[in-house]
Amino acid sequence: MTMHIQRARGATALLLGIALTAGCGLLDTQQPNVIDPNKLDTPDAAESLRLGALADFTFVKDGDGTQSQDGLILVAGLLADEFVHSTTPPSEQEIDQRTTALVNPSLSDVYFNLHKARAGAERAADALQRLLVFPDSTTEIAEMQSIAGFSYIFFGEDFCSGVPFSRVSGDSLIFGAPQTTQAIFETAVAKFDSALAQPGLALDDGTITDLAAIGRARALVDLGRFTEAAAAVADVPTDFQFVTEHAESPLSLQNAIWSYTDQGLWSVADQEGENGLAYISAEDPRVPVDSLDDDGDGFADTGLDNQTPQYFLLKYPDASASVVLADGIEARLIEAEAQLQANNRSGMAATLNDLRDAASLPHVATPGNATDAADLLFSERAFWLYATGHRLGDMRRLIRQYQRPADTVFPIGDYHKGGGRYGEDVNLPIPIEEQNNPNGGVCLDRNA
Repeated sequence: MTMHIQRARGATALLLGIALTAGCGLLDTQQPNVIDPNKLDTPDAAESLRLGALADFTFVKDGDGTQSQDGLILVAGLLADEFVHSTTPPSEQEIDQRTTALVNPSLSDVYFNLHKARAGAERAADALQRLLVFPDSTTEIAEMQSIAGFSYIFFGEDFCSGVPFSRVSGDSLIFGAPQTTQAIFETAVAKFDSALAQPGLALDDGTITDLAAIGRARALVDLGRFTEAAAAVADVPTDFQFVTEHAESPLSLQNAIWSYTDQGLWSVADQEGENGLAYISAEDPRVPVDSLDDDGDGFADTGLDNQTPQYFLLKYPDASASVVLADGIEARLIEAEAQLQANNRSGMAATLNDLRDAASLPHVATPGNATDAADLLFSERAFWLYATGHRLGDMRRLIRQYQRPADTVFPIGDYHKGGGRYGEDVNLPIPIEEQNNPNGGVCLDRNA
């Protein structure tokens, strides 16, 4: 798995997010190889750590075609209002139903894989700094610090407050102390600051600079520092994309978001639990869907559970479809939210309409009040950024920053199958295995 920059100038296809195929390659690399033990402290070893970190990050973010472990975009989207469970494993249904137990393999896999990716990126950044002959002449250190920064963002946006960050020192495991959600985002900002301060960015073509700028702005938005966030992305072009790549074979390189919806495991949601957005019925090209009606009764066929209507997500049309990590669309949405926060609702609408123009979407009207403006902004974010790992964090921000009651944001009422009701989860808990940490491994707050 590699990461590539895509700077295609075809605005409509780019903004719709439909043509997410590889463009010009940032990293035309092979999978990391086994390193000779005699070469562990060499530039080659540092490069292999970098490739391994990229592979681990792509795997935890997007999942893979083996369907043995869910990716973070899928799990977070299931807890949010993006996907509904259309197969049978109870661990995934718990997440969809907002009743996640601490003993849950889907949860544990994602949590520990994200720690692996985070630690790998930090280790690679350190190794590149120590072992490269000319560390000030490469963008790779900034790249690894940025990937680490995004790992912290995912912990802060998707998991409850209290995640500890442990590390290995020599042969010892140094247990971390629980970190608040705010502290996690502050760590993310520091990672991106370090990336942007790297001397090697003087040689950058804009790729890693824009990646780090968007990551920094995203963390600042999570901290409620909206003006700073907008300033951070002012120079990011709207057609910028940094994507994680996939391939048809082997299965371990496939795009799991495509695989899960294509094979009837998870379905695109539509107005889930009263509060969910109308991802299907809005017929919005930013969330293209399709369904099968093999028996001709006018209704979608069901998923593997034989009861949930199955809608396939066409945003990722095949197993090799790439997935955006950061792009210029998000940069403009961050600027729009800063305008919202400044009570410049007409400016916000103009920014949103500029994006809509490029995708041939009708204009939105200027909202008449702050509540309607927030509804519009977060709906636009949900459709533009669908299935890219943003929605759960946004729903939590509606509670934390916009003082929305949780039962007006998350799915509520009768669950769509099994006769039960939605629970009260608004984030993913720290799995029970973390309780082996003597410094504490439980949620400090599961309500924000």
